[in-house]
Amino acid sequence: MSLYSHYDHAHNHPVNRGLHMLAIPTGFSALFMVWFHPVVAALLVIAAFALAWLGHLVEGNKPAFFSNPAHVLVAPVWMVRRIFGKPRQLPLSEEQKP
Repeated sequence: MSLYSHYDHAHNHPVNRGLHMLAIPTGFSALFMVWFHPVVAALLVIAAFALAWLGHLVEGNKPAFFSNPAHVLVAPVWMVRRIFGKPRQLPLSEEQKP
């Protein structure tokens, strides 16, 4: 399973996805904020992890980066694909097939 697929499958619950949509930009904004207000940047990182972990608590699984720290870099790609990409489609059941 690819990094992206593993990350995507660990974020199925709508509450978890919503919290990650808030957590990811919050965490990455700390990269810019660190130059101006390091304390605020640290608080943003803490808030981002808290939001993401709360989402995983709701979903009932561990954060994906526990299995591979590279998932931290997959997160923004996942978010952009979720917002701008095609929605995920489930396979058709036998009754739905033409």
